[in-house]
Amino acid sequence: MLTDLASIGVKRRDPEQVLAYGGEAVRLAQASSSGYAVRRVGDLRAQLTEFGHDRRVLELSERIDSLHT
Repeated sequence: MLTDLASIGVKRRDPEQVLAYGGEAVRLAQASSSGYAVRRVGDLRAQLTEFGHDRRVLELSERIDSLHT
């Protein structure tokens, strides 16, 4: 659900919504170690290119990438 809300933020071009829900989704994926949660967050990461060089969104992307290592 959090990744869906973050995706809506991408469509609305609302970085604050993306960061709030996406950040929480990453925290939960880290805490649960759920493969499904990690995949869902990974799907969100592909959408983050919409925000170009927004430093905060780039940091979120890096956090998502770290889930796969």
